[in-house]
Amino acid sequence: MNEKQIKQIKAVQFAPLFDEAKSSGTGNELNSIEDVNLQLIVELGKTHMKVKDILKIKPGVIIPVDKLAGEHVDVVINGSAVAEAEVVVVDEKFAIRITDIVSKQEREERMHD
Repeated sequence: MNEKQIKQIKAVQFAPLFDEAKSSGTGNELNSIEDVNLQLIVELGKTHMKVKDILKIKPGVIIPVDKLAGEHVDVVINGSAVAEAEVVVVDEKFAIRITDIVSKQEREERMHD
């Protein structure tokens, strides 16, 4: 670069990150992502198994998990437990009834377990 080019360099001006009119707290900012698909999983329970035991699985094999019968199940969205629910039957199909929403602090604690 020569001296003339260096003198013409100006600082870049950036637009504000948040538009005050859009961030009024009305929830309208979520409209742009409300049709995004998320994976929701209802987790009945967990267990650890060795590969040799997994290879023995066939119809009729019972695999115990860490939850008791009647205990709440975890509702997991994109890998994070976000709620607890109970299993119900609606029109002969399994469904869940949300009983509790997991707080941000509880989600963070569960990630460290």
